[in-house]
Amino acid sequence: MNLRISKATLVTALFSLLLIPFADANGTRYAGEFLEIGVGGRALGMGGAYCALADDPSSFYWNPAGLARVPSISIWGMYSNQFGELGDPLASYSVLGAVIPVTGAALGIHWVRLAVDQIPIFPDYSEDAGYSLEQRKQFINGIPTGYFGDSEDALFISFAKMIKFNLDLGWAFFVIPVEIPYGVNLKMVRQKLYDQEAFGIGADAGLQIKFALSDMFGKKYLGDFLIGMTYQDFSKTGIDWGEGNADVITQNFRFGIAYHQEIPKLNSEFNIERVSNTRYPYEGRFGMEYTWDKMLSLRFGFSRLDWGELTTGRWDDIDFGVWNAGAGIRFWHMTCDYAFLKAELGNAHRLSIIYQF
Repeated sequence: MNLRISKATLVTALFSLLLIPFADANGTRYAGEFLEIGVGGRALGMGGAYCALADDPSSFYWNPAGLARVPSISIWGMYSNQFGELGDPLASYSVLGAVIPVTGAALGIHWVRLAVDQIPIFPDYSEDAGYSLEQRKQFINGIPTGYFGDSEDALFISFAKMIKFNLDLGWAFFVIPVEIPYGVNLKMVRQKLYDQEAFGIGADAGLQIKFALSDMFGKKYLGDFLIGMTYQDFSKTGIDWGEGNADVITQNFRFGIAYHQEIPKLNSEFNIERVSNTRYPYEGRFGMEYTWDKMLSLRFGFSRLDWGELTTGRWDDIDFGVWNAGAGIRFWHMTCDYAFLKAELGNAHRLSIIYQF
């Protein structure tokens, strides 16, 4: 269909959408922190710069709108040992999910889990328990009296819908085909630490906009421009520990701009994206991806990117934070993606596998 919209109306609508997330962003800084780890080997290999480009089953986390781009029924999973180089206890992180496209829409269900076993329990050697400083020093390498575990789970139920139309901006022969998928998550969070347990319910919403620059500028060699927006925990996700104790997950607005370029002579394509988040100060992400023959992909990116005083012209003021790299291979109905994350607390290796029917 053709949709005629004035430029003023379009700009006003988009600007209003950008302002919504900043209305109220109060929360508990580290509530639901396990949901900050990220999912998907492809996205993590690009440093988490995966909001506008999101188009695989892991999109539920980065931007639920991307689930509308999943081409067929898909099941997938990811596994990682967090901070394995630090020794025991070891934290295992896993994701399992499925996406079912249904006539221009998609349904998804995903389970995210972080678990730590064998956390030692030591007697109370505090001053209140009658121990002096010298006595406490002798117990530094004491023997634990037992062990306990920590488990944190989240269940995501997602819905996404694709809208396609021709946008007529009123100029002569200037009609742009536009794709605008949108999506929402309903998520249920459960955390269990020792003998304490908490539950919470929250919601996310996402939107993407995609159009071809070749249609806008009349240059066939130009690729696609993409915009992505995700409003995480807009419902002020609360985690209730009982007896009046509760945490609230801080709201987050994720905004990404990306460019997709086909390279026919090399039978390949190139993606690049820049993402910003509001949950933590200076949390920017940047990633790129090169894919050959829709089969082999190489990726690189930065997370926690801080542009610093780049406006002064000093490139050494940029803090690139944590760098990530990865690769992916697609064969038959299977896609395998690997990501390596370089971090001060220990390197992490993430492997995800997608099977499409």
